Amino acid sequence: MAELSLRKLTAEDIDLLEEQFQSVQGAGEAQWFGFWDTTKLRTRLDQDQFIGSNDGALAICLGERTIGKVDWFTITNWGRANTSACWEIAIGIFEPFRGQGFGTQAQRLLIDYLFAHYPQHRIQATTALENTAERRCLEKLGFHQEGIIRQAQWRAGAWHDQVIFSVLRDQWSS
Repeated sequence: MAELSLRKLTAEDIDLLEEQFQSVQGAGEAQWFGFWDTTKLRTRLDQDQFIGSNDGALAICLGERTIGKVDWFTITNWGRANTSACWEIAIGIFEPFRGQGFGTQAQRLLIDYLFAHYPQHRIQATTALENTAERRCLEKLGFHQEGIIRQAQWRAGAWHDQVIFSVLRDQWSS
């Protein structure tokens, strides 16, 4: 069986992201926010290959085949940025590859990468309350559920609750 890995995004990956995530079927109900401008993705790829000091993204690969992407970005909700910044992570897996454990593996690889290369002490993730698959995934990875953020996300014509999870550097074991 092919090995799962992460690598820098390419122009071909942007084409795949555009093709796979520009519909409710492709993105999935919990990730469909409407159509979006992919020219910004191409600009960002040219700018820094999605590896920045405040955020980034990597392709998820099964062997040589791209099956999705992982993202991370700086959150400073908990105080001043110089003392309270943490990463928030997100994931998108192409529809044919969901439900096979690839999301858990990819997020584990991302967390290993972030804790190895950046000094942040906390990584958090939010997901829709009704997204039981991602909630189970985060719990399997050792994230702790911290609470519900009420009506925090506008999607599909309504406000949706989000569940927030976190893992701390000294709790993480890959």
